This record gives sequence, C-alpha cells and structure tokens, in this order.
Amino acid sequence: MDDDEDDQYIGETININTNNPQKTFSLENLPAEFVSFLAKNEIDPAIYTVTDLPRYVRLNPDPHLTITPQELERELGTRVEPVPGLEAFCRLEGSTKLRNCQAYKDGRIFGMDLSSGIAVYALDVQPGDHVLDICCAPGAKLCMVAGLLTNSGNVRSNRSQSSNQLHMDITGTVTGVDISPHRLSTCRALLKRHRLQQHARLFQADGTTFGVMRPSAIDTIRARIMAGSKSKGHQHQEATSSGKRSLDDDEEEDEQQGHAMEVALESEARKQFHTNYANEAGENSTKRQRPTLDMFSGMAQPQQETLFNGTETPLNQEKVVPFYAPKVLRNDPQLQSEGYKYDKVIVDAECTHDGSIAHILKYESWGWDSFHKNFMAQDRLDSLTDLQRNLLMNGFRLTKAGGIVVYSTCSLSRAQNEDVVAWFLATVRGRAVLEPLPKHALGIPTAACKRPCKDVIAGALGVPSIGAGGVTEGWRGTEAQEAEMAQFQEHVMEMCLRYDPLASRTSGFFLARIRKLA
Repeated sequence: MDDDEDDQYIGETININTNNPQKTFSLENLPAEFVSFLAKNEIDPAIYTVTDLPRYVRLNPDPHLTITPQELERELGTRVEPVPGLEAFCRLEGSTKLRNCQAYKDGRIFGMDLSSGIAVYALDVQPGDHVLDICCAPGAKLCMVAGLLTNSGNVRSNRSQSSNQLHMDITGTVTGVDISPHRLSTCRALLKRHRLQQHARLFQADGTTFGVMRPSAIDTIRARIMAGSKSKGHQHQEATSSGKRSLDDDEEEDEQQGHAMEVALESEARKQFHTNYANEAGENSTKRQRPTLDMFSGMAQPQQETLFNGTETPLNQEKVVPFYAPKVLRNDPQLQSEGYKYDKVIVDAECTHDGSIAHILKYESWGWDSFHKNFMAQDRLDSLTDLQRNLLMNGFRLTKAGGIVVYSTCSLSRAQNEDVVAWFLATVRGRAVLEPLPKHALGIPTAACKRPCKDVIAGALGVPSIGAGGVTEGWRGTEAQEAEMAQFQEHVMEMCLRYDPLASRTSGFFLARIRKLA
C-alpha cells in the first residue's frame, strides 16, 4: 500500500507541498512508458501536479493512550482538524513531521492515509469477528483492525504507567499474510509498538494460495486453562475467575502458564472439533473424520474434506508455522473446516502504486530506470492482473457465507480495479454481490468510477469472441448476454469507490465491498 501507512515505524514519507520546491516535478519529467500507461488506463497526468495534499493521522482509541485533537494541536504547533464521519481521524498540514512528536513516540497516534482507514471501516468489524488481511504489510490497516477488536468490548484494558498488562477475554482475532519477511517484521514491530499483538498473528505466505483458517480453538482452550489455573491458585486469580487471561508482551509471558496451555491444547482441540463437526455433519461424519485428529500425536492417516468450494484439501496437512503469534494463537491446531472460515477479509492487492504521488515522486531522485524495472516492465504488468484476480479469489474462498470481502488498491487504473471486480463477479456469478460502501469521510468528494471493460466480463461469462485467425476483435453475445454484461458494468460503477488527488485531495485509492452469498 501507499507509504503513508508505514511511516509510523520505518521513517517519514516524502512530504509534498509547495514550500519545498526540490520535491516537485514537471509532467515533462515523466518517462514515456509511464505516460503511455496513464493514457491507456485513462488516468489524468494532472494528478501528479497536486503538491499540497494534507496528511492524516488516526488517534489511538485505547482509553489509556488516547489524545484529543486539541492536545495534539498544541503538541505539534499546527492545526489539527477531525474528519467528520471518520472516527479518530484527523487532518494535518502536508508538511507536518511526526517522528519527533511525543504522541507519536508514545503510540497515541498512527500515521495512516484517510482512504486506507475507509477500507478498514468498510469491513464493518464487530466484536468477535475473525479478520484476514491479505497483503497486510506494512501494517497500518492490520493495526487498525486489531485496535477495533481490542476496544470493541472484548478486552478490558488495565494498563498503567508501570505495567503493559491487559486483562482479556478476546473472542476476535486478526490474521495478517504477506510474502515479504522484511515487511512482516515491520508489521510485527507496529503491533508491538501500539500494544496490539495479543490477538494478532502473522504468516509469511503467498496470498494466492494461503489456506490457514481462523483460529479454531482459542476460546474454549483459554476458558479451560484459566479454570485449571484458578484451582491451582494461579497468581492472576482475579482475571481467571472472570474467564479472562492476563498477557504481557509475548517475550514476557509466564512460562508456566504457556506450558499449561500447550499441554491442554491437544485434548481441547479434539473436544471442540468433534462438538462442532457433530453439530454440522451428524454423528456418522464425526466418526469418519475422527482419525484425522491423530495428527496431534503423529498417527495421522490421509483423509480428505471438501474445502474451498470443491477443492480437496488434506485435513492432516502440516501446520503452518506463523511468522509471529502470541502463544494462544501460535498453538492453534489450524483445523480445516467450513466452520472456521473468516468473518471478514481485506485484500489490499499488490498494484502499480500509481495513485500515490509520494511514491511516484521518490523516483525523481531514485531514477526512473528503477521505476520502470519495478512497476512498468511489461512482463510485470502482464502478470499483475492475474495476481490481483487470484488474491481476490483466494480471499473469497477463505470467507464464510454471509461474510464481507473488501478489495482495494492504490492504483487508479481501470484494469487493476473495476475490471478485476467485474471479472470476479462474473466468475462467481450468483455467489457474491457488491454492497454500498459507507460514506465515512463526509464532505470529501470521491472520483467517478470507470466503466469496466466489456471484454473482461465477456471472457468470464464465456461469451464468444469475434475475430479470425486467432485475433480477437471484440465480443458479441445474445441480447440477454449483452444486457447482463451492461448490468455488470453499471453495478460496478455505481457500487465501487474511488479517491484521487484531484477530486478528493487524498492519495489515489479504489475499493469495493463484496458480500459472499454462498
């Protein structure tokens, strides 16, 4: 995603404002291949002349770390404006530096672009939700989701000046997936910096093939372990008696409690699996699947279960070791069942990042050759749409029926946005529908969505092409097919959301909210 998201840990982004003439550039400096890319994707080059975009921060909602806009304004010495309709977000001057701000050092504020925050709010995170963040690095949205869960009534904060402990009864979790270990390290650092790691786990994996379900046994395991700890006079008696667990940072967890959790894991996972499976499939199915649970004692036999809408996946597959997880999540048995799919999934897909002025501007000093290699090389562009489609499709597969998938990019190209969503809806025809996006940022105008390419929809629907000699000249269907394709186009244009520097005075951003019907 755009670089504003990771500046709260790995450094400031390049600020773009008219007071710094060394960090602006003329459209004449744009390389020819990039100008061609903009023209092909109907992107107005004028967006790169916007030099005074504001920056945004999100105030930490934790009651012990909160700061008011007025307090932040006094500390920064610059105007801080709350964003109407978008809780905890504030607008600052684009030249504002956060690194030396005490509120930033204390974890009271997050550096995060407004449009990225809207993508998280589009998930409609509720108490107890299990959320998956595909392509999660560098981690601002992951932290925001974790914060919404932490402060949604599932966690009773008990922080003090001398303690970082939380008394918790967490039922919701967030799982982050990214292919880059370096960027995952940034995610981990952000979670710890803002004290949100207690119910978040990270996996280094390809987002197109990742298949670990939501944590499947943590609630029951925690309750049984805490009940046992109480009977033994565990030092956290008050937390235990109310069914809550006290956690420090992962490195400081009580080793005796962690050992008890590991000992109880196998037995409790077996009990929970059989209870859930019996409820869903009946006693005969429970008996048929019983041997697969021997994986906990090394006695597994190959078994299969229908998963991912028809794909056969071994239930006795090896556990995927998390890149990072607190012990209660690290020891999850990773059971594979339809009942353990995620409530909400956000797919913040890899893209050309052309909507981020700060990102493009960096190449003025880094050199346009590296920009071409990293973003404009034709082989990369040719494969990028397939990557985005596969990321979205896998996120959909991991979402439970009735759940929400949010697809987003920081590109302004139609091919990476409206075309991907239109292709997806035509491919899963009847199993998903777009939903209206919440208008959180009141008073901030959106840009008009682009009409999806008819060829993309026709190809997904299997409409025959027109042409000869292997050359496709277009697509022509029956009257009913033509009407259906037109409906797809209108639906995407009406329901998706775009921000851009010209219309919205934010970084370029696209998102769609998808409801899984079946």
